[in-house]
Amino acid sequence: MYQEIIVEDTREELIQFPNKQWKHVILHTNLEQTLFGYIPIHWHHALQFMYVINGEIDVSIGDKVIKINKEDGLFINSNIVHEIRSECAETEYYCWNIEIPETTYDLEFNYVAQIMNKANQVPYIYLSHIDDQQNKLIKTIHSAGKIYENAYPYFELDITVKYYEALKWLLLNVDNICEHKPYYFDRRIKQLMAYMQNNYHKKISLQTLSEQIHMSQSETIKCFKYYVNQTPMQYLTNLRLERSVRMLYSKQSYTITDIAMACGFSTTSYFIKVFKEKYDLTPKQFQKKQFTPYHVYKYDK
Repeated sequence: MYQEIIVEDTREELIQFPNKQWKHVILHTNLEQTLFGYIPIHWHHALQFMYVINGEIDVSIGDKVIKINKEDGLFINSNIVHEIRSECAETEYYCWNIEIPETTYDLEFNYVAQIMNKANQVPYIYLSHIDDQQNKLIKTIHSAGKIYENAYPYFELDITVKYYEALKWLLLNVDNICEHKPYYFDRRIKQLMAYMQNNYHKKISLQTLSEQIHMSQSETIKCFKYYVNQTPMQYLTNLRLERSVRMLYSKQSYTITDIAMACGFSTTSYFIKVFKEKYDLTPKQFQKKQFTPYHVYKYDK
């Protein structure tokens, strides 16, 4: 079932729920058929469950890279910054997003709040199918994914039942999860990410970035790399390249120079050079490549 995902300029994901009164969506994602071939770094308020159908995925959270094998799963808590990649061909997975309930839904909100409040201690839970207890939740996620895809009459009721099963599993087990070190994502780094998102088309220096958060340039690099696994300038270049990809797929007739200048590259030749290094194609070759992505990641306001 197709569903577009929108990531705001701050990299916060705005999940498109088909039914505004029922905040569930389960995406069957093939990473090779997404716009970039990976899911860029982002975060969202929603709770998220994942189940790997085929291949394996690498989920980066903080300074950790969690490899999720076929038939295993992952729970990601609310507001946890993460990125999804894969080295395997034909990697597919279910991604089940559940928005946080309104506070007026007292019972459900109180239960979910117990999970959210532990995000710093339990940002994620790796779920292995060889663990009998964890496999119970994996089966619930897998079953929910298949129900959502089939969309039989009243399937929302079946998904809701699966959700409460998953929520109860978390409530019963979250206090026993102690394998992860405490999670913290520096707000200053989010501030820098937002600044680059808003100003990627302009000239940005390391000095400019360090002044934004009142740190030395060396400390800015060290801190940013710790949380994002890239230097600030590497992140900026990747951000500009991702923007250029969207323009290359646009129906508007942009020249390569138009795209280079609009995305903040100093020269067209430098844009072509770094683009080819990342995507193994020139921008023009990439533009001619024909495929339709399952899930489009937009970076517009």
